[in-house]
Amino acid sequence: MEQQNKSVARTIKRLGKNIGGSVCLISLVAGCATQGYDRKATSTVDAMKSGNAELALQALEQQNPDKDKDLLYFMEKGELLRMKGSYEASKETWLAADEKVRGWEDQVKTDPAKLMGDIGSFVLNDTTRRYDGRDYEKVFINLRLALDHLAIGDWDSARTEIKKMHEREAIIASFRSKELDAAKSSAESKGLKTTSFKELNGYPVETLEDPAVRALKNSYESAFANYLAGFVYEGLGEPSLAAAGYRKAIEMRPGQATLEEGLKGLDGRVRSRSPKLVDTLIVIESGSAPAISSMTLPIILPIPGRSGLSLIATPISWPVIRAADNSVVPASITVDDKPVQVTLLTSVDQMARRALSDEMPGIIARSSIRAITKGVAQKAIDDNAGSMGAFGSLLSIAAKAGTMLGEVADERTWRTLPGFFSVARVKLAPGMHKILLPTATGPQLREVGVSGAYAMVSLRTSGPSLYLAQTPYNAEQAALALAAPEKPIPAARNAKGKTTTKKVAANNSKNTGGDATATVSAAPAEKTATVAGNTKKKAIVPVSASVTAP
Repeated sequence: MEQQNKSVARTIKRLGKNIGGSVCLISLVAGCATQGYDRKATSTVDAMKSGNAELALQALEQQNPDKDKDLLYFMEKGELLRMKGSYEASKETWLAADEKVRGWEDQVKTDPAKLMGDIGSFVLNDTTRRYDGRDYEKVFINLRLALDHLAIGDWDSARTEIKKMHEREAIIASFRSKELDAAKSSAESKGLKTTSFKELNGYPVETLEDPAVRALKNSYESAFANYLAGFVYEGLGEPSLAAAGYRKAIEMRPGQATLEEGLKGLDGRVRSRSPKLVDTLIVIESGSAPAISSMTLPIILPIPGRSGLSLIATPISWPVIRAADNSVVPASITVDDKPVQVTLLTSVDQMARRALSDEMPGIIARSSIRAITKGVAQKAIDDNAGSMGAFGSLLSIAAKAGTMLGEVADERTWRTLPGFFSVARVKLAPGMHKILLPTATGPQLREVGVSGAYAMVSLRTSGPSLYLAQTPYNAEQAALALAAPEKPIPAARNAKGKTTTKKVAANNSKNTGGDATATVSAAPAEKTATVAGNTKKKAIVPVSASVTAP
């Protein structure tokens, strides 16, 4: 250690001959000051929350001037484009994000040790690591892509994303198990005593020890994703896969009538369909995903120096996620003047806190090693500062300040993602319907059109605005269905006697019957037929918040 101190002293004297050298040394010892992502994303998030997706996109582009865009850029942009109603562009943007996550997956399969040992974060801070997305974000890319495909009317591609989502969940599960073992091994080999966030004095433990957070099996599987998978598989005539999705959703959110009815009525819905009813899933997306903030807490570490071990309080910046307000989630909506129950399935806030809880052992291990490295360098500077006079004192102070400035928690996270996902499921007559949604700024009314066997409607709140999304509406087909005789349509069977209902929803050619939460009649058939010519392929449309309930 004495030899190391002499080496550092020689470096200090050599670099201390000029101001530029001093700056280099400070950067070497402490790392460059890094702006937290929470602050960087403020203008984008504020514009989004005000309901101005276009302004949010402009802010996002200004914050990302470099040619090479990172994963966060594509995730945020895809969401903002979806809010604008640019679904093809949103899809392509999220496919670019998906490609980056696939790169991470390939590395997990070929060289997972490299992902677990990013040297930059051991020396500077965790923001120097390539951002591969938090586990739930990786999965939500597939989920949001599936919703974009449904909006465009491409049920087969939505099915593909559902399948990719489940495959991605398996890869994440395998990697996290290995990472946790590696973090424990690293901590033990270096004699680190602090391995849990519970041992960090002053850390808001209650945010990660929330019973709702601990109840989650992991941070990346969600009841909403599994229920949507069941709905897509059912719409494509694959009841066995649909049942698996519904069962998984029930397992994650037991005791929810909407989920249980999805499974209970599955066989009846598949066996026969009424030509005068559309099985409609209403998805309500409320709020926005939580921010991650930094909290600086010191760790007392034994730092070796010229005169032996010294106990030095080294500041470390820790990531914190505060619990979100779920009062933005409605308990019910009104469809054509009839109340319909809404079921909250997934809280992204809870998933984000569970993800942080799972990441903390690795964060603590890297941060502790980083603190020791900086502490050793600081001790060497202090031990040799006396021989350098006033400059040595200034250098010591500057190095300590640099350490504080360079210590920033990794605040990167997908901020434009909705914070809560809820669902309602109703049977609607083909045609136009009115949905009244309670929001923080008062009830807001939207008109939707449904046709075919299955339909999906998505409503997202963002500040004063409400964005409407739906599967393509065929007004001509709706009018024909209303005029057809009241006779259930049995599922087709092939030569072997097996049910062949696949792509019923994708082709938008048949309608559904069976059990459901509610049944609502359509607007008059003559009104539906009138608009047949110009609304045949109407899909997702963002609607201004100025349209409110009377």
